[in-house]
Amino acid sequence: MTRQKFKIPILIGSFLLLIFGCSLLTCGCSSEECLQNRNALPLAGFYNAEDHKQKVTINSLEVYGIGAPGDSILSPGTQGINQLYLPFRLDQDTTRYVFRYLQEDLAQADIRDTVTFIYDRNPRFVSSACGVSYVFGIKKIRYTRSIIDSVACPLEEITNMDTENLSIFFHVSTEPEPSPDPDKEPESDSEQDKAS
Repeated sequence: MTRQKFKIPILIGSFLLLIFGCSLLTCGCSSEECLQNRNALPLAGFYNAEDHKQKVTINSLEVYGIGAPGDSILSPGTQGINQLYLPFRLDQDTTRYVFRYLQEDLAQADIRDTVTFIYDRNPRFVSSACGVSYVFGIKKIRYTRSIIDSVACPLEEITNMDTENLSIFFHVSTEPEPSPDPDKEPESDSEQDKAS
């Protein structure tokens, strides 16, 4: 009878300990801190080179990494985009991307731009549950100038804030002005021209 009395509390205690241990493991794995964006992921916005505040959508733009492991196509060029995530390599201090223009008149000439980001990788401790994340300090940006006019990182640092931290300025075509009708006399805007 005394053996029975000790078995029940031991079984109940073991069961409660098991439930407590499982709940601790579950709480540790679902920390809200780790659900947030931990890694710095550069987001590039596309803008008009003539008007730096005007966003532009680039149609038929293929973007892929140079020397990136695995599948490196970030934009297959099947739809228009006005911003794009450009992940940086964690194993090197340089990441390169090719912007290949697939619009009919540009694709035949195989026009492309290459953008090279040179940066410092700065590890930052997040927490014991989440580990380390990286912040990138931009040292230099190099680029070709076929269609791209310039590339900028206004804050000179890329953090894990979910915001545009790179700006790529493109030369964009505008509708050409109609050529003047050779049979019609040109109009003038000034009074001085009318008096002559």
